[in-house]
Amino acid sequence: MRRSIRRASFWPIACTLAAVALGGTLLAPAPVLARDRDNAAPQALADWSRDLWTTAKSGRSSQALDLIGAFPGPANTPAGAELMSVVERYRGNIEKRESARRERLTELDADLVKAAEKGDLLAALRAAIETHTLSTEKREVLERDSIKDLVTKAEAAARAAELEARWLDAHNLYNRLHLLLEESGTYQVDLRRIGQRLMMLRLYVPRRLHEMRSAQRVAEGEPALPPFNEIGEDWRDKLKDVEEPMAYRSIQAAAQLHVDHVPMSQMLAGGLRAVRTLADTPDLSQAFPGLADDAARAQFLRHIDDKLETLKDPVRPLDYTAMVGSVRALLNSNAATVKIPVPAIVHEFANGAMGELDDFSSIIWPDELAQFERTTEGTFKGVGIQITLNDAMEIKVVTPLEGTPAARAGLRPNDLIRKIDSDSTLGMSLTQAVERITGKEGTRVMLTIEREGAEGPLEFDLVRAEIPIYSVKGWLRDGPRETDWDYMIDRASRIGYVRITQFTNRTTREFRSAIEEMLASGVKGVVLDLRNNPGGLLSEAVGVVSQYVPEGVVVTQEDNQGRERERQSIVPGQASLANLPVVVLINGGSASASEIVAGCLQDYHKAVIVGDRSFGKGSVQNVFGLGSKAAFKLTTQYYRLPGKDGQPGRLIHKRPKSETWGVEPDVEVEMLPKQFSDAIQIRLDADIVEFDAQGNLVNRDARPDPSRLITEGLDPQLETALLLIQSQVLANTVGSRASLN
Repeated sequence: MRRSIRRASFWPIACTLAAVALGGTLLAPAPVLARDRDNAAPQALADWSRDLWTTAKSGRSSQALDLIGAFPGPANTPAGAELMSVVERYRGNIEKRESARRERLTELDADLVKAAEKGDLLAALRAAIETHTLSTEKREVLERDSIKDLVTKAEAAARAAELEARWLDAHNLYNRLHLLLEESGTYQVDLRRIGQRLMMLRLYVPRRLHEMRSAQRVAEGEPALPPFNEIGEDWRDKLKDVEEPMAYRSIQAAAQLHVDHVPMSQMLAGGLRAVRTLADTPDLSQAFPGLADDAARAQFLRHIDDKLETLKDPVRPLDYTAMVGSVRALLNSNAATVKIPVPAIVHEFANGAMGELDDFSSIIWPDELAQFERTTEGTFKGVGIQITLNDAMEIKVVTPLEGTPAARAGLRPNDLIRKIDSDSTLGMSLTQAVERITGKEGTRVMLTIEREGAEGPLEFDLVRAEIPIYSVKGWLRDGPRETDWDYMIDRASRIGYVRITQFTNRTTREFRSAIEEMLASGVKGVVLDLRNNPGGLLSEAVGVVSQYVPEGVVVTQEDNQGRERERQSIVPGQASLANLPVVVLINGGSASASEIVAGCLQDYHKAVIVGDRSFGKGSVQNVFGLGSKAAFKLTTQYYRLPGKDGQPGRLIHKRPKSETWGVEPDVEVEMLPKQFSDAIQIRLDADIVEFDAQGNLVNRDARPDPSRLITEGLDPQLETALLLIQSQVLANTVGSRASLN
């Protein structure tokens, strides 16, 4: 069987409208009106807009932002005057952002000093990370003596915490060190190792990990976690179908087909190191008593260390037979010493081996296969509710989805799920709850609900059904169905707004429906928001690009020899948006299929790309069957964009030690961390709506207005995109009239 299948980050702009950071010097902006307002001709506005759009499309970010400051005036029209007010509001919002940056940096300097005096390394690292994020001089931040001293102390504390089996403390320190020095990758190996430990604790001794987390919360002044819920947490059940050949076949396929030619010896070493971590984690003795025998454990670790030493400088390349022999020797040593069950050894060895490849290659184990298949279907089987954990660690309904069993039965936002079937949800994780509520279509699940105002618990006997996943959203939800959206972000200028949250097998169909609705309303420009879109199906990315580009290649795929193996081309006859002004929004959370869409539209000069550099996931994963119970997801190819102006297409994947990756925006616009979090929350809250049986919106006052994202300057990326299209739409109208005159 074989078939093809985040993080958000903040990147500073080279130039802002309110202030240009060049060598640490802030330059004042140009006047709003560079020409006399009363004498500004319509043609001047059209020329200005043409120059702005052309400059933005060419990727000259700072010049494009400077041009906004050279706005030529209202051209004696109400529409021109309105655009002038939009420009002035934009300038004000950018200055608010810069003022907020300066104030926050001053606060962080004080926080850093205070934390250092108290010896609070985590607080100091938190302040250092945010300082580095906000600063326009990032290298200078890392060169400060205070930051270097902090890094030295935090590293020593992290290593001490790991030696003392304080895994959560070690993880927190390594994680923050990695975030501060992510570009250099200094602490990537340490973070990966401690992450492996925590995943092993989560699988084999989840109660112990629960106790650690609860104790940490109490130490930080938070309430203790609820008692641990053991439902579905026995590792023996999860690994019962794990077999040795799954590891061997995966390593053999990776050695032959992985795009970066990772040697088999490197994979073997990664697997051995993972097993060493397993044996060197004392808390796991609760699951594997043999680890409590110090002599046996030391003997097992010596066997692993001796083999790792031979792999440092192998006499000849490792072949399949030698690899299998090494694993068999590992299992024999285990049987003679610590006696960890074979499925656990195989599971951790194979995960460690795959970890040497890349972030997207992995074995899909038997207990994970069903969930993996659901994620690629574009639907799931369940009752149709979004759930979360509230501050008290209770399972809470965020909202029921329209037309689903949960909505028809009358579940409401903020309902607390107290039981799933007869099992209490007290202490249940979100993953446990999802696994219990979802299931085979047509089967039943009983939810016991606690609702504010109800006299006692409410029981809902629900029949699971296929729940479609809708990936295309508009500006404002205006009806009870998941597809009921007002797509007009600016009705006066007839500018549409579409968000694609992921690429499922319905995305192109939903996107085309949105296009048809906008075209029927006379749309004159579109903002396509791909921020925080993790990607999905390549075929759907091709479908979306085809709505803009009449013909040509969308993307090609290259194998580990640099040879083109496949190419995807435009679906002809669908480019209904080919002649409309389009701005595409991307950020560090835009990955894979969303990067292909943005990069392709950029290469074909069909859109201006605004925001931050994208994630850099430009690789192809093929899924190979490992019998009927497991599968193997392997990176076999890289995507290459079509290229522009006769130049070779770009590889967008972020490879180790890469200096360039992803899609670079034509116009870089920074969002401060607080702006980002506030904007996300407003957008999420605005999308959650509640309707009565007649389809009327209820609790209207509790729903935030998404226009605040623009008017309050919370989303400067969106505000920039809208302003670019507003200017182009107005100028097209003015230019057309001038030509007629």
